[in-house]
Amino acid sequence: MILNALALKLKLHFEQSDRHEEVPDALNKLRASVGEAFEAAGNAVRDDAVKADVKEAGRLFVDAVSATFAKVSEELKGAADRMKDKPAEPEAPKPIDPA
Repeated sequence: MILNALALKLKLHFEQSDRHEEVPDALNKLRASVGEAFEAAGNAVRDDAVKADVKEAGRLFVDAVSATFAKVSEELKGAADRMKDKPAEPEAPKPIDPA
């Protein structure tokens, strides 16, 4: 629905432009380019070397996230330990509102 409405709006804008005769050619070129991009992506997905690279990139990403969470966990534990060992400070009295 949304794409149909968008296409209609774009069509109306193109028809109102001074260069509306050029639009079909431009859209055909765009359609061909998008088709070629999807075909290239499809070929890449079937390529074993690309699959291996994607798998390795995923593994490296997971390792990086795991290391980050481990470091954050250590820092939080350290902060909690420091707070536990630190004597509680008395709260400062709150000022009285004269209003």
